[in-house]
Amino acid sequence: MRTDNPKLNPAKAIEAARQLKESIRAMLASEAEELTADDQEVARDTFDGATTLDAEIREAALMVQRNKAFSAGCAVEIANLQKRKQRFEARIESLRGFIAQAMTVAEWKKHECDVATFSLKDAQPRIIVDQESEIPSQFFKRQDPTLDKAGLNKVMLERHKAMNAALSIADDEERARRLDAIEQELPEIPGARIETGGHTLTLRFV
Repeated sequence: MRTDNPKLNPAKAIEAARQLKESIRAMLASEAEELTADDQEVARDTFDGATTLDAEIREAALMVQRNKAFSAGCAVEIANLQKRKQRFEARIESLRGFIAQAMTVAEWKKHECDVATFSLKDAQPRIIVDQESEIPSQFFKRQDPTLDKAGLNKVMLERHKAMNAALSIADDEERARRLDAIEQELPEIPGARIETGGHTLTLRFV
């Protein structure tokens, strides 16, 4: 075997080989629950058989190569599972929507059967972001360029509630005064809107 240091101290090489073998054995022992019996036996035989430093390093390199292949295979499987997960989640939302629509048509607010209880409630107003780039910078977190949706929701829902309360005022002058105050205190936020209406389905399995 070729080495860049032909004057390597044999005693140090033996000690290095021992330490490398022990480190790998300890690593494999910590992963015993994840390895099959065959995998454990192969790993044990491989490093019990290797004796010199170059042999130990060679076997460790082969293990790196095998694990890189396993890792690549896992990445592919994870991507496939993620796609399946997304399909299942989309299917769940579609089914919930179908049930909610059917109950709305039938004018059922609640339904019970042997597997679940279904309840329809008026959906809470929710924020729809149309153009994130138009939203004022105050709603972006400073430490990273991500939208502070919690802060945006709080301000927009507060404005929505205040506007509804103001519009219910019978006196024209008072209503106009209150609406003007809202525009000063809680101005409209570009790039996002309030969506109201519809229903939300609560599904509780028995």
